[in-house]
Parts: sequence; structure tokens; C-alpha cells
Amino acid sequence: MPPPVVRIPRARFSPPKLPLAFLLAGLALSALSSLVSAQTVNGSLANAALASAVTKKPPGSIYDQLWALPVLYDAKTGFLTRFQLYGILQVQDDQGWSNRGNYGSRDREQDSRWGDLEVRRLRLGFKSKWLDGKGRLDGLIDINADFNQFYGRLNILFFEYAFSDALTMGIGKHQAYFALERTTSSREILTIERALLTDVLWTSWYTGIWANGKAGKYQWKLAAYAGDDEREFTTFHGGALLQAGLGYDLKEATGLDRATIFFDYQKATADTSVKGATFEGAPAPYLFESAMSLNSSWEKGPWGFYTDILHGHGRGSQGNVSGIILMPTFFVTQKLQFVGRYQFAVGDNDGLRLSSRYDRLAPYITDKGRGGQYQALYLGANYYFYGHKLKLMTGVEFVNLSGGGHGGGYNGVSWSTALRMYF
Repeated sequence: MPPPVVRIPRARFSPPKLPLAFLLAGLALSALSSLVSAQTVNGSLANAALASAVTKKPPGSIYDQLWALPVLYDAKTGFLTRFQLYGILQVQDDQGWSNRGNYGSRDREQDSRWGDLEVRRLRLGFKSKWLDGKGRLDGLIDINADFNQFYGRLNILFFEYAFSDALTMGIGKHQAYFALERTTSSREILTIERALLTDVLWTSWYTGIWANGKAGKYQWKLAAYAGDDEREFTTFHGGALLQAGLGYDLKEATGLDRATIFFDYQKATADTSVKGATFEGAPAPYLFESAMSLNSSWEKGPWGFYTDILHGHGRGSQGNVSGIILMPTFFVTQKLQFVGRYQFAVGDNDGLRLSSRYDRLAPYITDKGRGGQYQALYLGANYYFYGHKLKLMTGVEFVNLSGGGHGGGYNGVSWSTALRMYF
């Protein structure tokens, strides 16, 4: 048996060493935002930034030309109407300081980093539209950052068909969407990482069938998945995951540019897993019998405000968890956006656990980072070079976790910077 790995303690409160590229990007963001800060902000900038297509740029701009290259075929009608390559690249740096020691993206597994930069997501695939644009066939794989083994896993592969606005049906493999931040793609989230409770209650990517649509001011969705998270498709050894959602559009009633409220419900059988038999090691079970989310989105001009109230009913020794997420946003200009987020969560039987992304990397964590009450405040800024297709993000987050055994408790602050793009 190999000897246990012993973490070498790092000196506390050492100054951060940010990559030169991110320092230069930060300086560029500051300079650009200063140049355009005197511009008048009109219209619903929140809607403009959240849209994946950039409509404000003149035809033929350098961004338009570059992002047109992956489109290999485009037609208005026909059996095949569009086919394009699809890629995602997200790299980020994190520096953290806490009462448990210093940590950062440099401490993550070496095969997930380029130097000290974490390769958060690296994916490649295709997007296509069929049958006069009513059909959609998308596929995407995860690529290992070290390229020693190029293929990581099948991320998505599914087919959808829109019969009408009231009914779209799909089959295949994709993320089991649940709650506000998980329903929003990682390409378009407004903070560098999602909230703790969003990740605690999240499941994974599954094989299944689903349907969604709109009827008047109502929105709805239903989904049924095989409950085993596998590298490719289901092996039917993981039970089942069921989801349902109902929303209502309050735009006309409120006079806002966007106003929606949505309720999500999720039910998982006892053998649902978040790491199936095709991965190394034993399967990891999903720890919650059921979960609920009451979330809302409100936008007016440059302002946005997003909320989520979440609850999960634990299974076995896993305690119940509940919490709230509040996220205000403001566009200073059409490209520069400020984002804040406050989280509060509680968990029975120390049912909460620090994020494994960075906080849990602190060298002297007790009780495996568990606790009963969690608070976090995020303050950040996003600069959109080409909408969500090319953006620079930076943010500082203050975290407090109380409870936990063996003198547990955690107070920390982290500074993250990310470059994100997709085509």
C-alpha cells in the first residue's frame, strides 16, 4: 500500500500570485470601462447581455467574422437547416485565504490545470437544426485538460423537436435542470461559480426523456431520467430521477422587461447516483429524496434581481437543508456589469459542506468541511467583449460556515478571475 499523501502546509496570508494574463485582462477591463463609463445606458441591458447572440454589433465586425467560422451549413428550410461546430473553453484562477490556511486553483489536481490556472470546462462537439428548424440535435464531449487522454466523457447528446410553442419534446442525455442557477447554462451564469446550495442539491447528466412548453402566461416542464450518472449513456442500474416545474410570466402585470416566477420539484429513488458504475471507484449515491426550488427573475433597464428559495429532504444520515439566494445586478454600460450575491443556508445534522471547488482545498479543514449554517457574499464584475460568447469575470467572495465537529468552523475570502468563451 503506498504511503498516505501528506499536504505540505502553506504559509498563511501569503500575497497572491496572479497569472500575468489575468492581470493584463483586469487592467484592460478597467481601462475599457473607464472609456465607456460616460455612455448613456438605455433599454433592457440585462436582456441584451443574457441573450447568447450579440445584436448590437454591426455586421462584419471581427467578432461576427470569427464566430461565423464554425457554422458549416446554414439554410432557412430543408431537412438539415443548420450545422456548426460547438466548443466551450473556461479557464480561471482562484486565490483564497482562511482561518484554515491558504489555498487556490494551484491546489487542484494537476491534470485539471494549465500551470496554476484551472481549466474549468473544455468541451467540443456540434449543434444542428433539422426539419425546417423545428428539430435540434446537439452533442458535446468533455476533454481532459492535460490531453494525455483526450476524451473525458460524453457531456450531452440529445434530440429535441418543437411541435409548437406549447410543446417541445426531447430524448437523450443532458443536464438534469433544477433551480435557477442550474437552469441557467454555465456559459451564461453571472457569477464565476454557482451557489453552495445549488450545487448541494444538483444531480448530474442523465439519459432520459423530457417535455416543456408555454401556454399563455404559464410555462411548464416534465422530465424522467434513468438515475445513473455514467460516462456515456445509462446502464439502467441507478433507479430514476423525476422532475416537474411550473412557472408564470408577470411581465405585463408588473411593467418590467422581464418578470417570471418558477417552482421546481425533484424526486430521486434510493439508488439514484451522481457517480455511476462506469467511473473509477464505487458509485456515489445522491443524498436527497426530494428537492424544491421557488425561484424568480426580475429585470428593468440596467437592473436585474434574481432569487431562489431551496429545500432538500435528506436520505439516511444526510440532514435536511434549506436556504435562500439573492442576486442583484446592474449594467454600468452595455458591456460592464456589476453582480452581487448573498447566500444563507442551514442544514440539519451538519448537513452542509463547503464547496469542493476551492474552499475545501484549505489545508486544515476539520470534519471534512461540514457545518450547520452557511453564509456567503459575492461581489463581482463581468465585462462582455461579445456577449456571453467572450467575457471576462472577476469576483471576491466572503464565506462563513459554523458548526461541524472537532472545533469546526470556517471563515474565508477568495478572489477569482475567469475568461470564458464559447462558439
